[in-house]
Amino acid sequence: MIVGEKQSLRVEARRFLTGLENSRIRAAGRKILGHLGQWDPWRQALTVCAFSALPSEPDILTPWPSEKKIILPRVSGSIVSLHHVEGPHCLAAGSFGILEPLAHTPPAMAKADIILVPGLAFDRSGQRLGRGGGYYDRLLEGFEGLRVGVCFEELVRERIPVESHDEGVDFLATPGGVIACARQSRRRDSGV
Repeated sequence: MIVGEKQSLRVEARRFLTGLENSRIRAAGRKILGHLGQWDPWRQALTVCAFSALPSEPDILTPWPSEKKIILPRVSGSIVSLHHVEGPHCLAAGSFGILEPLAHTPPAMAKADIILVPGLAFDRSGQRLGRGGGYYDRLLEGFEGLRVGVCFEELVRERIPVESHDEGVDFLATPGGVIACARQSRRRDSGV
């Protein structure tokens, strides 16, 4: 049942993303970066784990956030490793055609002040709908840092169905602003 619901939501989200004009996608990335730049946790963060955007995702690495130490994932088979990256010159097309750190870039721990998380859709409680490979669920499972989902407002749903392995986020960053999720409140209440 949950798997079918997720697949339906993926089809709907992909349909929305496929219809977006490049100018809107670029503008969304700029707006999200602008909101993050005004957000205290981002301003205080020294290290950010980011992601290289697919063509239909807001690009949060242009311009390169040179005031932060940037960590990016690299995929090899089903393994996701993290690497320190100094700039775009350290990236090359890798798995799934996504820009990834070059093989010789220094490894990084699964820890940053903030991790920016892509997703097809999110809900306000912080649940995330990924693309179905489980890469970010495995990465987030042991990751230390504030989790921020990145998406368009139209992809913030009432409810995302979840399975036991699904990992959520603490905040959402959209072109409309940064939204605190219910998950973040629970973490704060529990002393995290």
